[in-house]
Order: sequence, then C-alpha cells, then structure tokens
Amino acid sequence: MKTDRLTPELRRIEKEVDDHYKSNRLMNLPFATAAWHLLAAAEDDILIKELTGIHGGINGIQDAHALASDFIIELEASMFWLHSTCRPGGQASFVFDDDLCQASRDLFELSRKYDWFVFAYTCASNGILGLELEGSIIQPTGDFFTDIEYEAYNVLIDPYQEQEALSLMNFDNFPTDAIKHSLKVKDERFHYKLNPKMVADTITYLKPAFDKMFLLPSEWQFSRYSLGDFRKVFEAICAIAHIHWTARCMAALQQCHGMGYADSIYLRPFDDLLRQVVRYSRVSDATVRNIFDDLSYGNRNISRPELALQPLIKLNSESYAIAPHLWMYSSAERNFTALLNKLPSEKGIYAKLVNEKETLMRGRFTAGLLDKDFRCTLGSVPNLPDIDLAIISDSEKACLLLELKWFIAPTLARERIEKSKEIEKGISQVLKLQQAFADNHKPLLEKLQIDSSYRFGGAVVSENWIGHAVVQSPEIPVIRADHLIAKLKATESLESAMEWLKNRKYLPKEGEHFKVHRPTTRISNWTLKWYGIQPLISDAFFPL
Repeated sequence: MKTDRLTPELRRIEKEVDDHYKSNRLMNLPFATAAWHLLAAAEDDILIKELTGIHGGINGIQDAHALASDFIIELEASMFWLHSTCRPGGQASFVFDDDLCQASRDLFELSRKYDWFVFAYTCASNGILGLELEGSIIQPTGDFFTDIEYEAYNVLIDPYQEQEALSLMNFDNFPTDAIKHSLKVKDERFHYKLNPKMVADTITYLKPAFDKMFLLPSEWQFSRYSLGDFRKVFEAICAIAHIHWTARCMAALQQCHGMGYADSIYLRPFDDLLRQVVRYSRVSDATVRNIFDDLSYGNRNISRPELALQPLIKLNSESYAIAPHLWMYSSAERNFTALLNKLPSEKGIYAKLVNEKETLMRGRFTAGLLDKDFRCTLGSVPNLPDIDLAIISDSEKACLLLELKWFIAPTLARERIEKSKEIEKGISQVLKLQQAFADNHKPLLEKLQIDSSYRFGGAVVSENWIGHAVVQSPEIPVIRADHLIAKLKATESLESAMEWLKNRKYLPKEGEHFKVHRPTTRISNWTLKWYGIQPLISDAFFPL
C-alpha cells in the first residue's frame, strides 16, 4: 500500500470541504427545479456581463476565454452536487426567485473555490507539490511554482484558435432578421419560431468556428455513429443555442421583464427535440437517439458525470434542457473524445484510431512547409525510439527532430498529471535520440541522411498542452503544434527556428504578458493559499 502523502488532519479537512455543498438550499429541491434555477442563474450572469458591462465587461479574447472557462468550472461541480443529492423529478419554475437565484450563485462561487482545493489536493496526493497546514491556512510547498511561465503559456495561448476562427466571421452578418421577425415578447416571457432556414443560416455563419473545432476525420466510425454524425448533431444543437441566446438578448432589449430570465433555458420534450435535431442535422432518427443517449448528463453508467462532456440535461421524464452557453462555449471535439474514453463500448475503438492523430499532425507540418527548402523524414531505428518527424535543411546542415503528442486536452487536475507523464516520456525519447546523435550512431545518421557535422536539436510538440514546469527539461523544449508550424512557416532559416526554441522565445514573460497573483479562497473554516495567472494582454498570445 502507498503511504499517504497528506496528514490525517489534512484528510479530515478534505472531507469537510467535500461535504460543504450540502448546506446549500438547492439540495432540498427536486432535481428539475434545482437544475433549472442553477442554469437560469448562470445564463443570467453571462447576460449581465455581456450586455451591461458590469464586472468590467469583456476586454479582448483573453477575457472572453476566461469567461467561458469560468462558466464551465462554476457549473461542473454544481451540477454534479445537484445530480447526486437532489431527489428526482420536479418541474422547471419559469419564474425568478431571489433566494434560489442567490443560492445558485453561492453554489457557483463554491464550485470555483472547490476547483482550487481539488487541484491542490490532487497534486499533493500525487507528489507534485506538498501541502502544509498552519492554523486554518493551507498552502503549497515545493517547487511547483518555479518557472511559472510554462503554466502561463498553457493559459495564454489557448484562445489563439478561438481568435482565428472568430476573425473569419463578420458579426455584422449574423443572421438575426429571421429571429427578429419571429420574436414575440409578453411580460416576462419571449417566444420565436425555429425553422430549417434559420438554423441552416446559423450553421453556415458558425462554420469557420466549427472547422477550427473539429480537426479529426469525420469518417471515424464508432460503435453506433461516426464523428461526422456527431458533428452534424452538435452543429444543429449549437445553432439552436445561438439562436435562443440571440432571441433572449433581443427580448431583453425590448424590455422583456427580467430580461427574459423565465425563458433563458431552451426546454423541449424529448420527442420534440429529437424531431428538431433530426430535421436540422439531416442525421437519422436512430443515430440522433444514440448521440442523445451519450450526451445526456449522467447516462451510460458514468459514475462521475462531467457537464462539459454530457451537456444535454434531462430535467425530468418530460423535459430536456439546453443551456445555451454550455454548447456555445463547448470544445466539442475535445469533450467528445474525452467522453469516448469513459464509455467501455467506445474506448477500444478510439484507442485503435488514436494513432492516426500523429499522422494528421505530421501532415499539417509537411503541408505548412511546402514552400520551404526543407525535407522531412520519419521512421524507426533499431534500439532507439521512433522518429515521429525530422525536419532537415541540408543547405544549413541542420536537423530538428520532433516527438509528436496529441492527447485529449487535460482539464481536471488528475488529467493534467497523467498528460504530464506523457510529456515527460516524450522528453526522454528525444533525449535518447539526441544522445545517439552525439554518439555518432550510424543507423540514426543513415536514416536521417545526415552526418555528424549537422546541428541537431529536438523538441516535443503537443497539440494542446505542454505540461507543468516540474516535467520540463532544460535541453528539450515543449511547444504547441500550431505555434511551431506558424514559426517554421515564418522563419528565414531552420537554424533560427531551432535557436528560438532553444532559448524558449515562445514562452510568455512575467511582467510583460502575465502576472502571478497568490489569492486565497475559503471553504468552511479553511483557507487555501493558491495561485493564479492574470493576463496582461488582451489578444491571443502567439509570438513568432
């Protein structure tokens, strides 16, 4: 048995923190009622921030990304607590209740604080950092916060693809006329009529964002449907979510009482929603049913459901709920692949397909370098790790060897620890190849068609996350795939790109791009001293 790295007192505190949500009054309501109030309050907070500018408004892509991330975090634990505690049944209220709205916001705040505690305890339990208790204050120990620019990189570069996709869309052309003409407002309620053209126009408008979101082959086939089927269904529901949100914003501007709070959540009986999505996605009834089955919160015997992975919420035996921003803020393909890995019937199929990800990433590199005087090679060398991709400039006598990693982007602390081990393994593989080159390993030189006079360097290239500082190596940089592709396309020489990597020029600078703050958060009688990355830039971080 492993020795517990935490003291019995810290474990007792953990249990107290875990149980603190039980005092929230939403836990005493039936699930449908509690969940509706929770989702309505969450959507209302977004409306207040976006329409009135309270809390400072949204300042650039970094703030927008943080808003989306916070929204998911606030709802994740909150919905799980309701789902695991509330009795089944109940009805959506369709009315604003000040006390229950406040209870919902209290639960959001608790969920955000709880996420910090979970992260700290998970890291401590796995030896990533230590935790010490001084009176009622818990604080981390160790070198986890050294070289914090790696963590900042993971935070700041994430919005890049969002900004790129959004730049392709002209918001002046968002198809609102049909919504406006159909919208009816009366007292605190609003209503509009969906139709196929309205949904199709919205899907067309959102296509640049969908194309950036879905990178894997649409023909990938799972046990009951393909990735292409999933994308069509997701696009249809996401379009409905955008239309419903737009209608609510219009209703609020037309002085709808409560700014449309009563109809903030899109509710439909299962059969009605099924017919709509079948019609708008042009996917068969049976396939849409199967996708609904997988995406419905708590379905498929998942012991710890995650709202980001299963955002379709069955309130009761009659009503299904679509909270617009759960779909609008979704990293759909990432969440779908994470869900597949929780389903026994799909996990094995996904594992067989996952090796194709490396091929796809390699193809993006080679396609991006067509106009460069570089050659690319890959393959195996006896008694050495495989060469995922080597980029070679014979004119410069330079070789950059890349270890490619495309795992599911981690969000939870335990996922980050698991993926950090993959990054660490990739670094060790590149180090072995570098040592082989230093030893003048002839099979390696012959495979690469180079000699010992070449400049030789290596890097680990990750699709979505570069790991924490504790797994980094001074010799082997770790960088996001799109970032390195863009650098290689823009560079004058391979050697200059290698120097850029060696000197970690891709990392943000503290005081220029971000600052670290050490906030405290309190649950029950216990205060955790933690950390946060605060962007000092508003645009996406993507230095070349």
